[in-house]
Amino acid sequence: MTISVQDLQVHLATNHVLRGIDFTIEPGELVAVLGPNGCGKSTLLRTISGIVSPTSGSVLLDGEPLRAHRRRERARRIGLLGQADVVPMMTTARDHVAIGRHPHRVYFRHGSREDSEAIERALDLCEIRHLEDRPVERLSGGERQRVRLATLLSQSPAIMLLDEPFTGLDLEHQYALLHLLEQLNRSEGRTVVVVLHDLEIAMRFFDRLLVFQEGRLVADGPPNTVMTPGLLESVFRIHASIAREPISNQPVIVCDRPVPSQNRPESSDS
Repeated sequence: MTISVQDLQVHLATNHVLRGIDFTIEPGELVAVLGPNGCGKSTLLRTISGIVSPTSGSVLLDGEPLRAHRRRERARRIGLLGQADVVPMMTTARDHVAIGRHPHRVYFRHGSREDSEAIERALDLCEIRHLEDRPVERLSGGERQRVRLATLLSQSPAIMLLDEPFTGLDLEHQYALLHLLEQLNRSEGRTVVVVLHDLEIAMRFFDRLLVFQEGRLVADGPPNTVMTPGLLESVFRIHASIAREPISNQPVIVCDRPVPSQNRPESSDS
C-alpha cells in the first residue's frame, strides 16, 4: 500500500505548518521522521492518517485521494499512535486493546475469532498480559504507553504511524519496541513510519530518513547519505561528527558544541 504526499500545505490557525511537501512511501518501508521541535512532524502524521485536512495539495493512498476512502476503511489500513490519547475512565488494559478492533467489526455482532486472536497477540507482543485486568488510568506512564501500542497492533493496519512512541518507556522496552517494529516490517511487510528525536536510533534501525525543518522536507534518503555534519549543523544546530562504535560498527554522533544562538535563524512556525 503506497502513500504519496503531493505539494502538501497545512495551515493550523495562523501557522503555516507544512510547506510544499512531496514524497512517496512504498509498501514495506521502515521510515524515521526527524527534525527539531515545531517543524511539523506530528502534523504530517495526523494529515497522512486523515485527522488533519490539507490546506492544499493531497495525500494519496494507492493512487486515490485519502478522502475517497471511507473512515472505517482508512482505519483498517492506517493506524496512528499519537503523542497522547484520552483514556476512558475505568477501562481495563484488555478493553483498551480491544478498541483497536472497532474498524474490523460488523455492527450488532460480537467480536470474531479474528478479533480475539488479534487482541491476544497484541497483549503478548507488548508484554502486558499481566496488566490486562487493571484500569489503564492506574498504570504507570510506561505501562500505559505499552497498552496504547498494543491497541495499535490489535488494529492490524498495513501502515503504522507512530509519533514519539518511546515516551515513558524505559531502555529495555524502548529496544523491545524497536525490535518488534523491525519484526513487523521484515516478516509481515508492514509499512512503519516513526517520529523520533533520537538520531542514533534513527540511523541504526531505519532504512530511510525524512528530515524536516520549519515545515519543509529538507532531506530524504538512506541514513548514511542523509545524516552528515552539515545537516546536523544546519537543521539540528550542533557542531558534530559521525563516528563508528569500534565493536558493533554502529554510527555514533559525537557532539562538539551547539551552534551559537546568534547564528540561529528565526522561525515563525509552531
